[in-house]
Amino acid sequence: MEADYRDIILGCRKERQGAQLAFYDLFAPALYASAFRLLNNDWEAEEVVQEVLLKVLTDTSLLNSEADAMLRILRRMAINLSIDHLRRRKVVWEEWSDSLAEQSVESIEQAMIRQEDVAQLYSAIAMMSEKDRGILMLSIVEELTTEEISQILGIRPSSVRSQLSRAKQRLIKLYRYE
Repeated sequence: MEADYRDIILGCRKERQGAQLAFYDLFAPALYASAFRLLNNDWEAEEVVQEVLLKVLTDTSLLNSEADAMLRILRRMAINLSIDHLRRRKVVWEEWSDSLAEQSVESIEQAMIRQEDVAQLYSAIAMMSEKDRGILMLSIVEELTTEEISQILGIRPSSVRSQLSRAKQRLIKLYRYE
């Protein structure tokens, strides 16, 4: 696998179409999943994937010789671009009080473990606002830290914790009454 990846990178640096297609096939599904989780829009997610991969393939200095590191870089680019798309939709990230973060919230992960409840959970997530869904996806699915989310969204870490706490509470309510 590692040798194949190195061949792909070398081919991309030499602008070989076959290597570029292999690079696309290797990373596009993961990037699409990350973008779609945030945007909840097929067309926009595909656009994000295209933009990210086009940027990397046209500027070969961005290519990394390690597949895992390259995936992390590409995912970060896709998340940032997805956030930009959300901002263009006029999503306003509010500053909330720190006291909200201190409220205890039932673990969402426990609900996700029960296989029969997964469809209901996805349905509840789909009903959430873009802001709530976005912050939950960045935290739970993308496994970003509060500080990383803070940098991406341009808000304070305490606000991220508060918004995340509120989003989890809303998800629990939606999930219970679904």
